[in-house]
Amino acid sequence: MKVPYLSASRLRMAEDCVFQYGKKYDPQSHDDVTAKHKSQHRHNMQAAKVGTNIHNALEEWRRPNPKTGRTRRPLLSKLLELYDDENAKNEVNFAFYEDGKSMILRWFSERGSQHMKVLDVERSFGTHSAPHILDNGVPVFGFIDLVFRHKDGAIELLDYKSQRKPILQAEADSDIQAGIYLAVASEIWPDTPLRFTFDLLRYGTVTTVWTDDKIQRFKDWLKTKYEWLQSIPADSPPATIGEGCKWCAYVDLCPTAQRLIHTGSWDMVVGDDLDTLDKDDTLDTLAGIKAAKSILEKKQRQVESQIRDEWFQGETNNSERIETDHWSVGFTDRKRTEYIPSEVQRIVNPSVFGQMVRLTKAAVDRTLPILPADTAQDVKDSAIVKPYRTLTVRRKSDVK
Repeated sequence: MKVPYLSASRLRMAEDCVFQYGKKYDPQSHDDVTAKHKSQHRHNMQAAKVGTNIHNALEEWRRPNPKTGRTRRPLLSKLLELYDDENAKNEVNFAFYEDGKSMILRWFSERGSQHMKVLDVERSFGTHSAPHILDNGVPVFGFIDLVFRHKDGAIELLDYKSQRKPILQAEADSDIQAGIYLAVASEIWPDTPLRFTFDLLRYGTVTTVWTDDKIQRFKDWLKTKYEWLQSIPADSPPATIGEGCKWCAYVDLCPTAQRLIHTGSWDMVVGDDLDTLDKDDTLDTLAGIKAAKSILEKKQRQVESQIRDEWFQGETNNSERIETDHWSVGFTDRKRTEYIPSEVQRIVNPSVFGQMVRLTKAAVDRTLPILPADTAQDVKDSAIVKPYRTLTVRRKSDVK
C-alpha cells in the first residue's frame, strides 16, 4: 500500500481500520475519491474547523515578533480578535463558534498569562512531498503547535487539543503523536532534555517525558508499523468492524460492512452509543445481542456442516484444500488439552481447585504459577492432549 509518510492520525486510522486508511490515503477508484470528498462536507467538518480556528489563533498569538524575538503581551482582547479573524476565513456555525470562544476564555483564565521563551510555533518537520526521514528510514510528517525552552535548558513540545475526551497520563505516556514528535525532536535537538505536553483546551495539561531508550524503542516499533502498512495490498485492504463504522465515509464501499447490513447484523455490531441509552434500552440491546449471537452461531454451524458434508463428503481427514477466487478451505490438525476433574482435585487443595473454572486450559494455566513447582508439574502431567482436525477458512490475501 502507498505510505508516503506516517503521522499520528494516519497511523491511528490504519490501526483502527486498514480499509478506511486505504480508501482515504491511497484511493484506487473514482468512487473512493467521491466518498472522501463527501466526508469533507462542511456539515461533517464543524468540530475540526473550530479546532483549527482556535489552534491558528493561539499560534499567532504566541508567535514571536520577527524583529525583536519577543512575544506580544498576553492580552485576551488580542486573542479573541485573532479567533474572529480565523472564523472569518474558516466559518463555523454559531453553536461551534460559541463553544470555541468558551474554550479560549477558559484557557486564558488558567494559562494565558504564562510567559515562556518561544522557539517556534507551528514548527513543521518535512512536507507532504518531502517528509522528515528518521534515522531508521521511516518517513514522518507533522506540525508541532508550540516549541519553547525552559530556564533549565529543556525543550517542551506542546500540542493544542480541543477534543471532548480528556487524555489520561497513562495514555500520554504511550501516545503515538507524542512518540513521533519526541523522535523527531531528539534528532533536531540531540542531547537536550525533552518534554511533550497535550494542552487540553477543555481541561488542563498532560505532560510526558520519555527516556532516550524509550524513544529508540518507539522508533523501532514505528518502523515495523511502516513496513506492515506497506505490505498490505492496495486493492484489497482488510476492513475492521467496530464503533468507528457509524462515522466512516466508506461504509457503502466496504464489502464487510455491506455483508453485515444485508444479513441484518449491522445494528447488532455497530449499534447505538451506550452512553445515550437508558437502562431499559441498554438491557434491550444486550438481549438483542444475545439473540443475534445465538442465531449467528446456529447459522455458522449450518454453513460449516454444509461445507464438510457436501464439499468434502464428510471426510475430515481429507488433506486437500478447496480453492475459490478469494478463499482457501481445508482441514488443519490441532491439539486440545483437557483436564480430568477428579485427577486435578486429587492433586491440589480445594481452595485452588475452586479457582480452576470448568477446568479449561486457560483457567488452569492462570492458576499454575501460584502452585508449588512439583504440584504444578503433577497437574500438567495429568492433562490429556487430544488431536483433532478443524475446518479452516482463509482469505487468499491471508495465505502465505
